[in-house]
Amino acid sequence: MIKANDREKEINYYVSLGYTKKQAERIADLKFERPYNRAERRMGRNFAAGGGRILARSMKASAAPEVFEEAPADAEYFSVQACAPAPRPSVLAAAVDAASPGISVEDVRSDEYEHIEEVGAQSTATSPTSTFRTTFNTAAATVLLGNFRNGTRFSHDMIRTEELLNFVPYELNDAKDGLFGVTSEMTREGDAGFLFLGIKARDVIPSRKNIVLLIDTSGSMGSKTLQIRATLATVFASLNENDVFSLVTYSSEDHTFINGMKVDKKHDVDYVLDKLKNMYIEGCTYGSKGIETAYSIIEENYIGDGINRVILVTDGDLNFGITDKGGLIKLIEEKRKTGAYLSCIGTGLYNLRDDKLEALAKNGNGNYFVVNDIADVKEILYKKYDSLVFPVAKNVKAQMEFNPSVVKGYRLIGFENRRLTHEQFRDDSVVAEPFGSGAYCVACYELFFSEIANVKPLKYSAGQAAGSDELGTLTVRYQNVADDAYSEQEFVIENAETASSNLAKARKCADIAQILRGDESDGRKRRAVREYLDLFAGTEYAGSFED
Repeated sequence: MIKANDREKEINYYVSLGYTKKQAERIADLKFERPYNRAERRMGRNFAAGGGRILARSMKASAAPEVFEEAPADAEYFSVQACAPAPRPSVLAAAVDAASPGISVEDVRSDEYEHIEEVGAQSTATSPTSTFRTTFNTAAATVLLGNFRNGTRFSHDMIRTEELLNFVPYELNDAKDGLFGVTSEMTREGDAGFLFLGIKARDVIPSRKNIVLLIDTSGSMGSKTLQIRATLATVFASLNENDVFSLVTYSSEDHTFINGMKVDKKHDVDYVLDKLKNMYIEGCTYGSKGIETAYSIIEENYIGDGINRVILVTDGDLNFGITDKGGLIKLIEEKRKTGAYLSCIGTGLYNLRDDKLEALAKNGNGNYFVVNDIADVKEILYKKYDSLVFPVAKNVKAQMEFNPSVVKGYRLIGFENRRLTHEQFRDDSVVAEPFGSGAYCVACYELFFSEIANVKPLKYSAGQAAGSDELGTLTVRYQNVADDAYSEQEFVIENAETASSNLAKARKCADIAQILRGDESDGRKRRAVREYLDLFAGTEYAGSFED
C-alpha cells in the first residue's frame, strides 16, 4: 500500500517535470491492474500478496485470462510458479518467518549477480599497461542503497567498485580539444600511492530522438509500478517537438500501445495515458519477443541524423522465450547492428537479474542503471538524462601505460569484469560500452614505487622510459558516432602530488567497497554504507535517506 506521504512526493516530482497537478495525480494513480473477479480472489488471495496476478492456464495474451477453477496439474502448477509475482521484501520476510521460523529471508532471495574474482597487484616490469572498458554505469550503487533502505544484507558480487565510484559527485575537468577531458590526482605516502583518474565526456547538442520505451509487465513487476510510472513520466517529459515516441510492453505476449507517435501539442500526456487503459501486469516474461518487437519499431521509425534508443524497464527475470544469458547476448549482439542504443533500467530487489541486464547493456551498445524509488529516478533518469540518452562515442576503452622507471607496480581498483588485455585495446572486434553526453568514468589505482616481490624483470624490455619523470600516459580509444571511425586521445599523467576532495572521496569509496566485499559483520557493513552516504552530504539524494 502506498503511503500518503510517498504519493505526495511522487506527485510533486511529476509536477516538477512540467505536468499539471491533475496530470501528475493521474500518473500516480496508474496501478496497471485488472479488476479482481470472484474466482481470482478465491484462488489467488495469498498467491498475489506480492502485487501480481494468477497466470492464465493458456499462457496466451492477457486480455482474456482463463482462471484456474480447480487444482492445477503439476506441470500447470510449475508454470504458475515460474510466472509468479516477486513479493515485496516485507511480504517475503513475513512469509518465510511464518513458514520456516529461524530461516533468514536471505536464504530464499532470488536476485542474481555475475561472480567477481579479485585481481591483485601487477608489476610494470611484466605488465606496464592496464586496459579496461570504460563505463558510467551506477547500477551497483543503487542496488546497494536499495538494500540498505530495506534493511537487507549485501552480497559480495553485488558490489562493483567502479560503479560505486561513478555514483559519487566530483568536480572534473571539461573536455577541451577532443571528446574527453581527464582529471588526474595523486597522493604518495612512502613507497605507496593512490591515483585518481576522472574521464569526462563533452556535452553534446541534443539531437532529434526516436525513443522506444519497452516495459516489462509480467507478474514479477507487480510490486514495481512506481518505477514504471516514474520512468514513463520522466522519458515523456524529456521529449521535444518532432521527437518520435513508441511504447511496447511484454509479458506472456508483447503489446504495442504506441508506434511512432510524433510529439506535438495534440499528443500530450493525456493522450498517452488514454492509450494505457488496457496495460496490465500479469503473466510470464517473454522478454526476447519484446526486444524483437522494440527493435523492429526502432528500425521502422529510424532517424538517420538523430538518436535511436530503446529504454528497457525490467527486473530482468526472463522466464519465457530466450532466457539464458548466452542466448540473450547473441540476440542483443544482432540487434546492435541496427545502430540503435540500449538503456537498461533495472527495478526492484529480491528478484533482480542483475547479471542478465548487465550483459544485455554491455553487448547491446548500451548502459545499465537501477532505480528503486523517486530519489533514484530523480538522481539518475532526470538529472543525468542527457548522459543516458545522447551518446558522444561508442566502444570506449582506456589504457593506462605506467612509466616503469617511476612506478614499479599498480592495482586497478574494481573493473574486474571489464578488464582487457593489452592487445584488445586496438582490437575493434572486442566491444565496449558507449559514453553519454557529460558522463564520467572514474578509475583509481593503488601505486607501488618500490619493486614488487617475487617478480622477475623482463630481459628484453625496452628502455624508452629512461630519464622520464612522467607517471605514465592514459589513452582513450573510441568509435565516432557520426562515421564509426576510430580515434584516440592521449593524456600525460604527471608525477606530481595533487589532491582535492575528488581523491579523498574516491579513496574513501574504495575503502568502503573493500569492506562491503569482505568478511566484515553485517553491522560493520551497514556503517560502511552510512559512510558512503556521507560522500553525498548536503545533496537532495542524501536527504532522501533521512526521511
